[in-house]
Amino acid sequence: MRHDNPICSHKTAIARHNELRATKASLLEQGKFYVSLLEQGVWPSQRAIATALGVSLSQVSRMVAAARLPIAILTLFANRPLSFRNVVTLQTLTQRLGDVEVTRRASCVTNDCSVEEIVSVLTTGREVLPGGVKVRMVPGQKYFRLDVPNFEKMIPRIAELEAIVDAVLATYNSRHLLGAIPATRDAVFPRALGKIEDAHMRQSRKT
Repeated sequence: MRHDNPICSHKTAIARHNELRATKASLLEQGKFYVSLLEQGVWPSQRAIATALGVSLSQVSRMVAAARLPIAILTLFANRPLSFRNVVTLQTLTQRLGDVEVTRRASCVTNDCSVEEIVSVLTTGREVLPGGVKVRMVPGQKYFRLDVPNFEKMIPRIAELEAIVDAVLATYNSRHLLGAIPATRDAVFPRALGKIEDAHMRQSRKT
């Protein structure tokens, strides 16, 4: 990779690092700086960088990981705040989906999307629709959050929602991770309808 401002010495690197910290540079900016030190051979490893610059190895590693996300994702966050928890989520999506699919989904993100909405688009592969249902990955956690308009109307139908999710999981195909519904539509919905009918029958017996 070509570097516009090559760093030729440890002294120059330390001075540049102090400048970044003094100006409270974003974690992406700092991550790109650490990556440039590795690529230019200023220090041989992340551990050596951490020791020389007086920062923790985990901080260097996480910032390097952020800077090595696909270009399409880095572009989305060029002018948006990015947390370490966001980085973990974005890494997970990239590993599961692959660079090509993540890049395709990133093209669906509009300029007015919040960080949460960006993660939602990358997770679902669909544009954010005003007033629609939104599925979001919770940063740093292994579960999703479902945002539903008119939540009170959904409360009596929780069993149906669970049945649909169960049907999707039952027809899970690792080749279509996080895209299971479009890939298995013919298999999912008949099964989901059957589960919904079962849920209705159980609810009827209770009443």
